[in-house]
Amino acid sequence: MRIAVAGSGLSGSYICCLLQMRSDHAVHLYDIRHKIACGIHPCGYGVDEHFDPLILLAGLDPDRYRLHNPPHHLAQLEGVVARTTVFMIDKPRLIHDLQQGIDVRMDAIDADEYDLIVDATGQARAYAPPLVRDLKARVIQWRVRVSVPATTSFLATRGLPGYAWVMPLNQDGTDVHVGAGCELGNRTPARELVRPAFRSLNVTSVTCACGAFIRLSGPDFSNIVSGKIWAVGEAAGLVGPASGAGNVFALQSALELVEHLRDPVGYVAALRRRFAPLIPEAAAVRKVLTGRLPNLSELYHIQRGWRRAGVVVAWRDLPQLAMAMRRAYASPA
Repeated sequence: MRIAVAGSGLSGSYICCLLQMRSDHAVHLYDIRHKIACGIHPCGYGVDEHFDPLILLAGLDPDRYRLHNPPHHLAQLEGVVARTTVFMIDKPRLIHDLQQGIDVRMDAIDADEYDLIVDATGQARAYAPPLVRDLKARVIQWRVRVSVPATTSFLATRGLPGYAWVMPLNQDGTDVHVGAGCELGNRTPARELVRPAFRSLNVTSVTCACGAFIRLSGPDFSNIVSGKIWAVGEAAGLVGPASGAGNVFALQSALELVEHLRDPVGYVAALRRRFAPLIPEAAAVRKVLTGRLPNLSELYHIQRGWRRAGVVVAWRDLPQLAMAMRRAYASPA
């Protein structure tokens, strides 16, 4: 087969690496020139316990990319202590290693030249058909140095429904990824949106900053395969709507694509078996983004969504967390 992979991020690079190892297919990797230094847009660093076996399949050592593990596997979630398997990785380094021996083409894809086009373009979904009920959040993020070590924490934004985070990128907690996300179209200034996350930090310098959008609508399984165009990762809606987690989902869906390369029905069925719970999770998140608190059933799907992303909140703590979110959304930014 002649295969074009559009998007040289995590899922696209992983697909090319696996196909290079496993097959004799003619695989070409395409992308556009990014305007930010790291070339990753957005630059999410978090993964969970599923990361290691997926990276081993690519012939790489997962420990090479590990930056920070939360002490005692604990994180703060709006003041509630949660167990977590989330840790930070050097994503630019991983993508670089996945692309060893692969040339990234900066040309437009000529669809007539290929038997299969993989859309790994993330929220852009540049080749797959548009999603009918798409939902994107605006994401702003900084990488900063701090004088007082930071801890892994997640919190609600103030004055509007959204989320913010603080994630150390080194073991002593002085190199930090900090940011926030809210629904598309919100006009709150970036600095106001992320202010709650910065309050706990003593910033000494800023390494970089950027903005992007992230898809939170969940998958539309009827629209993942469209002829010879197959969507993967975030382009297929495979991002945790309640958590924003997508790195592991990108790798898992990429692996399913490689293993069902000549079987589009099997590929969609495999994604459905793995990711169907993202649909009720997305419905619950849509309600939260209107400013309403979820009911018990919706709270269950949100809690399960956090768990899928590697953050475990005990049921007994959910009422406290729901009230904290309500107060945060009602308070001024």
